[in-house]
Amino acid sequence: MPTFEGGGVKLYYEEQGVGPPVVFVHGTVCDCRAWFAQTDKLSSDFRTISYSRRYARPNDRKGDVLDSTVQNNSADLEALIKGLDLDKFHLVGHSYGGFIAAYFATKHSELLRSLTLVNAAVFTVLVSGTGAGASFGLLVRSPSVALSARRLVNAVNATVKAVDGGDKSAAEKIFVQAIQDGRTDLPAKAKGFSEMVAENAGTLKETTAPFPPLTVREAGTIKTPTLVLWGALSALWDSRVSETLSGSIPSAEKAEIEGAGHFCLMEKPAEVNERIGRFVRSHS
Repeated sequence: MPTFEGGGVKLYYEEQGVGPPVVFVHGTVCDCRAWFAQTDKLSSDFRTISYSRRYARPNDRKGDVLDSTVQNNSADLEALIKGLDLDKFHLVGHSYGGFIAAYFATKHSELLRSLTLVNAAVFTVLVSGTGAGASFGLLVRSPSVALSARRLVNAVNATVKAVDGGDKSAAEKIFVQAIQDGRTDLPAKAKGFSEMVAENAGTLKETTAPFPPLTVREAGTIKTPTLVLWGALSALWDSRVSETLSGSIPSAEKAEIEGAGHFCLMEKPAEVNERIGRFVRSHS
């Protein structure tokens, strides 16, 4: 089982193919398996690396999940790519992993060939500050988006409480349903999705840690060629984040995946692979 250890953090990763490297960063309640449909396809032209973040399976890290912050995960990623002796690489992130990828791009653009953000949960671009005042400002500007975001926050809190009580299935019953805005008409996800979510249920707590202030202004400093990708059936807060990112990052390309939601990479893998493949090839 290939692992890399840097800064006291051991990370499991899977690697295949040869060519320009493409590194995939998964979201919460997931692990490296979330990207298998992409790595299997893109490894015909690229060296694909999908790793499990610090508390995700099959890593067996002991400690407080609250130290899995965006900043710490960005440092883990930097250690990993240096440990694997990667030169400039393509970076792809989904959901919370998309926040990590975007934050990494604001700090280490010199290491990147391109950046792809898939339903990136960079909540902070929706507000102009922190705390209750920022949330109130969003409520005034866009009540529907604010209420959509509040439903997700409530679901996260309910899921964390249930998982702490021993109910790992709550991660899918409560959180996944909420992040999909309760839709039941989305395509089936990859085989093994439910098992992956249950095995990584405890990692949801990382989303309750403070986020770095990656606002519209910080997003505007990203000079890396960027593709912003999201499912057309995503929740309102989710779509608005991606739309805001695509309008804030200079010269960003954007694309919606029809008939898919937040987990479009598993719901419509062929379409996602085509979009990512075309983009990274154009910047290789």
